[in-house]
Amino acid sequence: MTDPYRVQIQTELPSSAVSGLGDFIETHYLTPHIQHMVGGGFSSNKGADSRRYSWTLDPKNGTWLTLPIGFPAVTVSLDISPAGATLDFTGFEPSDPGVTSVCDHVADDIRILTDSFLDHARRTSLHFVFSVGHTDHEVPPEAAGNVARQVLKRIFAGNNMNLYLILIALSFVFVLFLGDYAIIAILAVQGVALVLSDRLMLGSGNVRVTEEHPEVAVVQVDCSPEVLKSLSLQGKRVVGQIKDQMDRAISAGNVDDPETKVAIHGVLLKAGVNCALDDISVKESNPYNIVKDVSEKFGLPIPKITMMNSPVDNAAATGVSPHHASITITAGAIQDLSDAQLESVIGHEFGHIKGRDPIILFVVTMIMYLGGLFLWLPILLDLGFLYFLVAFGVIYLVGKFLETRADTESVAVLGGAGLLATALTNIGFTQLYFERYSPRARFLDWLRFDPHPPIYFRVARLWAMARKGGEIKHTLWVSVRDCISGFFGAVAGV
Repeated sequence: MTDPYRVQIQTELPSSAVSGLGDFIETHYLTPHIQHMVGGGFSSNKGADSRRYSWTLDPKNGTWLTLPIGFPAVTVSLDISPAGATLDFTGFEPSDPGVTSVCDHVADDIRILTDSFLDHARRTSLHFVFSVGHTDHEVPPEAAGNVARQVLKRIFAGNNMNLYLILIALSFVFVLFLGDYAIIAILAVQGVALVLSDRLMLGSGNVRVTEEHPEVAVVQVDCSPEVLKSLSLQGKRVVGQIKDQMDRAISAGNVDDPETKVAIHGVLLKAGVNCALDDISVKESNPYNIVKDVSEKFGLPIPKITMMNSPVDNAAATGVSPHHASITITAGAIQDLSDAQLESVIGHEFGHIKGRDPIILFVVTMIMYLGGLFLWLPILLDLGFLYFLVAFGVIYLVGKFLETRADTESVAVLGGAGLLATALTNIGFTQLYFERYSPRARFLDWLRFDPHPPIYFRVARLWAMARKGGEIKHTLWVSVRDCISGFFGAVAGV
C-alpha cells in the first residue's frame, strides 16, 4: 500500500481551538465545495478534542482547481487535534508531480483558513510578556495604554514613509519660523534621530532582555473581545497578580508545570476573565542566548534587546552602528517560531546591523527629501505630487535591495536557508498564498511602498539557495541581481 502524501498544516493547537477551527473549515471550505466531491459530500467524525473530515475530489464534476486529464479520484483526510492539523492524500502515487501540485493547492487553501482563524484568535486574546525572575521593566498589556510607546512603535517600528512624512511636516514648521536657518535645524533633527534610533526603539518595547535576565515567558489567554476590553480597565492589577504567580513558579523552576496554568487561571477568574484552563498557554524562551549566539557567529557586539507585547510574528533592528544597535522581538515570534527559525530571523536582523542598513536608508531618505527642497526644487515643482511617488519608489527600491541582502547575510553566516524560508512562510503565509496563485499579485507586490520584496520571491530564492549550497560572496551584488531578475520575472508572468 502506498504511503499517503502528507502535509502538516499546523503543529500544536489549543484544545479549545480544535472544534472552532473544524467548524470554520467546514463552513468556509468543505460546504461551499461539496459539489466537487465524489458522492456530493464529506464525512466527519467529531470527538471531544478532535475532528476528522474525509472527502474525495471528483475528477469528473470539475473543481475550483484545474485538474489535468486522467486525474485520479484522490481521497483527502483532514485531522485536527491538539497535536496539530494534518492532511493526508491517498489514491495516487506521490511521485506524480501533476497530482501533488493539486494536493499542495488544497493544503494551501486549508492553511490560509487555519491561519485566518488562529490570527483572529490571537488578536482577540490577552497577551502578557514577563522577564523571568525580574519585573522592573515590565508593563501591562497594550490595551492598558501607553501613548508615547504606541507613537514610537508607529514611527520607528513601521516603515520609512512615517519618518518621511514627519520630516516634511517639520521642514515646513522650521522654514516658517527659522527662515534661512531651517536647513540647520532639519539636519540637527535628522542627526539626533539617527544617533538615538536604538534607544527610541528600546522605548517602544515592553520588556528588556539582558545577560542578567535572559529568559522571558509569554502567556496567552484566549478570551472574547468584550472581556479583553473590560480587562484593559484593570490591566495593571491583573498583571501584577499574574507576575507574582509567575515569579513563584519561576523560583521553583516550574514554568511549564501545569500548576502554573492553574494559578494563572485562578487569578484571571478573580479578575472577571471567563476562560477555561485550556485557554491559557505559557511558553518560556531564552532570546538573549539566541541573539548572543548569532552575534558571535557574525563577529558583532550583542545589541540591546527588547520584547514587544504583540501577537504579530516579527523582529526588527535599528541603530547607527553595530556598537549602538538594538533588536526588538515580538511575543508572537516567541510563540509561533521554533528557536532555530527565530535564530534565522535574528540572523536577518544582524544582516541589517552588519550592513549599517538603517544609515543607508536614512541617507537615501534625506537625499530625496533635501534634494527635492534645496537642490532640484524646479523638478519638484514641475512634477508636484508625482515627485513624492518617485521619491518613495527610490527609497523602497533601495529597501528591497537591503532586505534581500539581509536574507543573504543570514544564510551566508548561519546557513539554514530552509529554516529562514520556513520562518518567512509562517510569518507571511497570507501574502504568500495570494502571490503563489496570482501572477498579477506577484507583480503588484513588487510595486508596493514596502521595503520588503514579495514574500514568494524571498521564500523561493531561499529554497534555491538551500538546494544549491556553497559559499556566498558579494552579498549585496547577488541580492541586487536577484531582485532585478525577480521583478522582470514577475513582469513576464503577468
